[in-house]
Amino acid sequence: MSIRPKLLLILAIGVVPLVALSVVNYLHGVRVVEAQLRSDLDRDAQAISRNVKSRLAEREDAMVSLANTRALTEYLLSGERVSAADVLPQDLQWEIRRALEISQYNFVAIACVDIDKHPRFRAELNLNSSPRTTFQTQDFLQSNFVLDEGVWTASTETPLRSAFRSESYGAGLRYTVPVFAGSAPASGPRAALIIELRLDALLAETAGIADTSSTTALSSPASPRLALMIDTEGRIVYHTNNALKYQPVTTAMPSSFSTVSKSMRAAQSGSGYYDSMEGERWLAVYQPVPPLNLSVAVAGNDSAVVSGLRWMGWLSVGLTVLLGILVAGLLLLTLSRTTRSIQRVTEGAVAIAGGNLNDHIEVRSSDETRLLAETFNAMTDRLREQIARETESRQFESFLRLSAILTHDLKNSILALSLLVSNMEQQFDNAEFRTDAMTSLTQATDKLRALVAKLSEPARSLSGEFKRPRPVDLVPVIKRVLARMATPDQIHQVDARLPSTLVAVADEERIERVVENLVLNALEAMDMNKGKLDVEAGAAEKGFVFFSVCDTGPGMSAAFQRTNLFRPFATTKTNGVGLGLYTCRELINALGGRIEAESERGSGTCFRVVLPSARITESA
Repeated sequence: MSIRPKLLLILAIGVVPLVALSVVNYLHGVRVVEAQLRSDLDRDAQAISRNVKSRLAEREDAMVSLANTRALTEYLLSGERVSAADVLPQDLQWEIRRALEISQYNFVAIACVDIDKHPRFRAELNLNSSPRTTFQTQDFLQSNFVLDEGVWTASTETPLRSAFRSESYGAGLRYTVPVFAGSAPASGPRAALIIELRLDALLAETAGIADTSSTTALSSPASPRLALMIDTEGRIVYHTNNALKYQPVTTAMPSSFSTVSKSMRAAQSGSGYYDSMEGERWLAVYQPVPPLNLSVAVAGNDSAVVSGLRWMGWLSVGLTVLLGILVAGLLLLTLSRTTRSIQRVTEGAVAIAGGNLNDHIEVRSSDETRLLAETFNAMTDRLREQIARETESRQFESFLRLSAILTHDLKNSILALSLLVSNMEQQFDNAEFRTDAMTSLTQATDKLRALVAKLSEPARSLSGEFKRPRPVDLVPVIKRVLARMATPDQIHQVDARLPSTLVAVADEERIERVVENLVLNALEAMDMNKGKLDVEAGAAEKGFVFFSVCDTGPGMSAAFQRTNLFRPFATTKTNGVGLGLYTCRELINALGGRIEAESERGSGTCFRVVLPSARITESA
C-alpha cells in the first residue's frame, strides 16, 4: 500500500477518537449530574434521619418535664382518687392540656398509672371537636393503660419507647415515663405516665412535607423527588403521597424497587436505581433511622435530570464529526505535497534497514523531509562507526566476564583449601580426617585443573555448555561439600538434616558449585562469631525436591533484597566480587528450578533451592 492510502486511512481513523471524546464528555457530564443528584439525595436522607432523632429527643425532653411538674407530683403525693374531671386539680389539668395542645409535640393522649398499677386519669386530644382536650378519671379501657413493665425498676427519668404500631389515628409510638414523686430516683418511681405520640405528624415534619399535599420541599419542577419510610416488615410508614401510606412496599412501589426495599428492610445504607410506572428512571438513596427501627429513602427523577444533556450531547457529537472531516481534508491537502519526498526518504530508509549502510539519501526539497534525509544520512555514518566499536567491545566484555567468573570460582576453591588447612592443624593426628583431607585435596586439585582448562579454552567456557541434566542424588553432594568446608570442629555448629537419598534432575557439577557457594556465604556471614549452620533437604511440592542452607549471621536489609540480591557485582561483603549468588541463580534456572531467600536484619539468612524431582520425571 502506497503512502497516500495510508495517510487517508490514518486521517479517517483520527476522526474516530474525536467522536469518542465527545461521547466520553457526554457520559462524563451525565455521571457528574447523577453524582450531584446522588449527593443531594444523600444529604436529604441524612437530614431526615437527623431530624427524626432530634425531634424525638425534643418530645422525650417534654415528657420528662411533664413528669417533673409540681402539679403532678403534688397530685400523686396526695393519694386522692378523683371521680370526675372537674375535681382533677386545675393546675394539673392546665399542664396536661398544654402538653397535648402544643402542636409541635404531636402528643395524642396522656394517661397516669400509680405504683399499684391503678389508673388515675387519662387525657385525650380531640383534633376535630371542642373542647380539644377531654379528661377521664373512671371507666377506663384496659388497652389505654398498656405500659412497659421495666418502668418500675427504672433508676432514671429516661422515657421507655415501644415499637412502632398502628393506631386509629395512624402510625403511633407509645412511651412509658417514670414519675419520681417526692423521693430520690434511687427509691424507684411512684407512678408512670403513658404518652401516645402521633408518628405521622412527626415524620411529615421531619421530611418537610405537608400532610395534605404530595408536593414537597424536596421536590422541584426540574428534579421531582419523593420520600418514603418503611419498617422491617416492608410496610410503608410514610410516603410523599398520602394514599400510599400503610401499604406493603411490594404493592405500592414498582417491582424494580424490590432491590432497594430489601436493603432498606435490612437497615443498610446505599443507593439504587429503579423504573417508575411511567417508565422513567429514578435514583433512590436510603439509610436507616435508628431511633425508630425504620429506613428512609429519598428518590429523585434521574431521567428528568439528564434529559437536558441528551440534545447537547448529540449536538456535540455532530459538531465534532464535522470538524474532524474539515481538519482531515486540510491535513490531506498539506501532506499530499510532501508525498514524493517522503517516498524517496522511505526508499532510502528501506535500503539502510536492509544492511546497505553505504546508501545515501538525496532529497532536493527544502521542507522537513530534507532535514529527515540528512538525519538519516548522519545516523547511517554513526551506525557504521558504532558497529565497529561494539564488535571490539563485545570481545573485550566476554573476556572480562570469563575472568570475573573464574576469579570467583578460584576464590571459593582457595577458601575451601584454607578451611581444610585450618582443620588439618587441629586434627592431623586423626587418621580418618587425614583420609578425608586427602580426598578433599584431590577434589580441590581437580577443580583447579578444571579452572585452568577453562582459561586455556575461553571459547568453550564462554559458550555456556554443560552436561545434560540427569538423575543425581543430592545427599552425597551436600555431605561432600560439608565435609570439605564445614566440619563441626570449627567454631560454628553444623546441623545437617538430610534423608538417606534425595534424587533430582540436575548436573552434579553445577549443584556442587551452588552448595559450595551457599555454605561459604553462610560461614563468611557468621565470620568469627560462634553461629549455627543449618542444612536441610527433602521433598517440596509435587514433582520437586529442595535443599536449604541457613545461617545465624547478621542478615540482609529489605532494601538490599529488593534491589540488589542475585544481581551481578552486588554484595554486602567487603572482599566479595558479587557473582556467587548471581551464578547460583543462573545455574538453578537453567536446570528448571528456583532459588529463594529469606532474611531479616539480625536474624540470619536462609537460601532454599528447589529442583525438579527425578522420580517424578521417570515415572512420567
